Amino acid sequence: MKVNKKISTLLFSVLLLMVYTGSTDTAEAQGISFETEEGWGLDVTGRLPVFLVASNHDGYSADGEDQFATRIMTGFNPPDITFNISSPEYNGIKVTGIFQINHHLHGPSVQNAGLFEGRVADIRIEGGFGTINMGKGFGIYNSNSIGDVGSAMGVGRFAGPDAADATLGRIGSGYTYANFNPRVTYTTPDMGGLSLKVGFINPEKPGGPSEEVETSMPRVEGQIDYVVDFDSGNIRFWAGGMVQNVDVVSEDYDYNISGWDLGLRLASGGFGFTGSYSETQGVGADGLIGLSLTGSALAQADVDASQWYTEATYTSGKLTLGASYGEGEQDENSTVLGSSPDIKNELLMIFTRYNVTESLAMIGEIQNFASDAQSDYSALVFGMQFTF
Repeated sequence: MKVNKKISTLLFSVLLLMVYTGSTDTAEAQGISFETEEGWGLDVTGRLPVFLVASNHDGYSADGEDQFATRIMTGFNPPDITFNISSPEYNGIKVTGIFQINHHLHGPSVQNAGLFEGRVADIRIEGGFGTINMGKGFGIYNSNSIGDVGSAMGVGRFAGPDAADATLGRIGSGYTYANFNPRVTYTTPDMGGLSLKVGFINPEKPGGPSEEVETSMPRVEGQIDYVVDFDSGNIRFWAGGMVQNVDVVSEDYDYNISGWDLGLRLASGGFGFTGSYSETQGVGADGLIGLSLTGSALAQADVDASQWYTEATYTSGKLTLGASYGEGEQDENSTVLGSSPDIKNELLMIFTRYNVTESLAMIGEIQNFASDAQSDYSALVFGMQFTF
């Protein structure tokens, strides 16, 4: 995979600047908290990431030439503000209401139309029995993989030179997206580093609302976590799975959306390493459950796909340097619902973070993306995130 020389030179300059301005302090935002005499609490947290993205897209223009673009945009996680409202503890039970509002930055030729949405509206009930969540929130399957350092606070993969709203991070080039859906989940208490999380998730209806497709039962998702602590850090292992039935009434055809994943995350001193692998059926290389970036979502019925990535990081005080590489791949497949081609997505990322203050981080990122489903590109990303 080639990297645009102009973009490589620019990012190298940014990395050098951040290295020379580093220090040895670790910064962490605290949020805003209030508590009444009766024991009611309000915690307000948020983040505001904004990026300047310069990218070169191979053969994207109508005349077959490359297209270069410079855009100001949001990242994988759009700006958000989150409200945690907790009630007084009663008989060892604590109840919290969680609300999150998100704002997206629009693309070119659009004014005053940035998308607002509510990703989280959740009741969390905690006690000696564990934790129950009811409402809208993050899914379970592949959710640990989404906590990578490179794209979680950065940009990662994006659709094209005129990309708008949230980017894709490593969706389709490393993991399947857990998404924000109405769900009911249960998490066990910590049992010596071992925990189990299971849940019913609102099912995805491929192709959207339609009388032709029936999804009568919720998707079942689960994940086992095991954390081992040692003197200089810890290592986390996880394994998970999901299954959901889809009945295409109009074609008298039914199939399952299913998947399994394995992963580990190591933190030792200033070093970090993450490895993740997953396989799915009925979810294509785009990594979107019940959706599709290319063609009909129903054409992905019974398609076999895999996602994987590795990431290595080093943190010294305020400075973090890292690199990651991942792929998303699907096999050619045909059913009565349509055909899916062979597709492979590859994303290489080199990135840096530098905490200027306790609430402001500077972010640098270089990408090289290759795909059978969209134009290949290389990109330089420079941005910042205000966190409270």
